[in-house]
Amino acid sequence: MADTFRCSDAARERMDPMLGTAPPQRRLLLVEQDSGWGSDALASLDVPDDLREEIRASTAGSGTRVMLIRRPGRQRSSVCLMRAWCVVDPFAPAGHRITWGTWSYPTELLAGVERAEELASWARAAGHAAPGQEHDTGPQARALPADTRQPRTGTPPGDDELLLLVCTNGRKDVCCAVRGRPVALSLAQRFPEETWECTHTGGDRFAANVVVLPDGAIYGGLDTDSALETVAAHRQGRPGEVRQHLRGLIGYPRPVQAALLGTQLELGLPWGQTRLGPLVEATARLPESQVEEQGEQLAAAGAEVARWRIDVDVADGRQMVADVTEHLRPAAALTCKAVGRPAHSRVPLFKGVALRA
Repeated sequence: MADTFRCSDAARERMDPMLGTAPPQRRLLLVEQDSGWGSDALASLDVPDDLREEIRASTAGSGTRVMLIRRPGRQRSSVCLMRAWCVVDPFAPAGHRITWGTWSYPTELLAGVERAEELASWARAAGHAAPGQEHDTGPQARALPADTRQPRTGTPPGDDELLLLVCTNGRKDVCCAVRGRPVALSLAQRFPEETWECTHTGGDRFAANVVVLPDGAIYGGLDTDSALETVAAHRQGRPGEVRQHLRGLIGYPRPVQAALLGTQLELGLPWGQTRLGPLVEATARLPESQVEEQGEQLAAAGAEVARWRIDVDVADGRQMVADVTEHLRPAAALTCKAVGRPAHSRVPLFKGVALRA
């Protein structure tokens, strides 16, 4: 009998690069729901269809990713009907990056949706967003405007406490459950209040995936031991010690993630010491039609399909420019369900950093 294919095993054998593979949405709306998880979090949300579509439209407009969460082991009181929601924005000013609320009735989730909209409006008003793509100055940004400084009435104030998410979404990919659940239980023993299981984080083949909030860091390829080591290193500001597990920073396109985190690692900086500068420029890019037609040849040759010049500002005042290239990886089954349907993945590679002229 042939061995069962597991995409995470195959990715580890191929040594698939991880850096720059975090999801691009800047904010997260986390909704506690301990059962009924399908492959799509919003489609699985246990609310009326019209409310689901309202949430879908609003979160798409505010750059927010909806994820379902539950406590590891699915242990939950059958008496209490109160469930949690949480909005996370790693780029909001200190003290506002995490906002918790509760819901018993579906419409009460709109408080979380509105909080995400408030934060998006602040980012635009503060000049931290460009049409179609938000480029923030990060936690060092100036204070919130008065009208968004506090959540709506009835919503608890924000905080910056540690929050850990572990993808265990087996309906999306079996690797997420097989590798994720032991990691969630391991982290919950050390961080019982901070740890939640969650739906899809992207990158099934990098399971087990852990999201460290409010920083917006995602780490992959973890097991029960390396997850504890990685969270400890991150909290101590030493991500370079676990760089082999670092996937990226949510809220940015992949080349920008590679530039920010590549610079951080290259210079030996603690987490959060780099931010996006004024210029993101594609200095070379192959036409998409050529990439599609010549994908096999480009992947086999390791050829660049794009090159980026990305300005990176360091907290100590240095102004840097990072060189990032994009490449196609050889076609492979990127999820457990994709056996027989190989596809190319496009990965950014950090090439180096220098002082800006």
